Amino acid sequence: MLTQLNRSTIAVLSGVAASLLAATAAPAAQSGRPVVVYAEPQENIRTERISYADLDLVSATGERTLFRRVGGAVRRVCLFENGRPGLQDGGYYSCADGAWDGARPQIAQAVARAKEIAMTGKSSFAATAITIKVAAN
Repeated sequence: MLTQLNRSTIAVLSGVAASLLAATAAPAAQSGRPVVVYAEPQENIRTERISYADLDLVSATGERTLFRRVGGAVRRVCLFENGRPGLQDGGYYSCADGAWDGARPQIAQAVARAKEIAMTGKSSFAATAITIKVAAN
């Protein structure tokens, strides 16, 4: 059984890994070459990707919509923490806190990318989706 610290660490490391992936994929994406990422499935990890390709993240409405989408993904991946459904379970809140800790830097990067494109017409950040990952018990 993972402790809250371990779940939080996994969520934060997932966010960092996504940021590093975006940074390393940026040169290939800017050159017009396709970016292909291969990964082995991770056992006991629940994952959900949230696309924001259709959102205008420069607007407050677009940013709120992204937060709602991420909130829904957090609920879906954390709702059955410890094998029991329900928000009253403390395991849900620990899971959700860790998932949000991993999502917030990704959201900030997506918003920064949108603002950079709005100002300059390009961005140094690669387009990605927000990824929520939590350890399954």
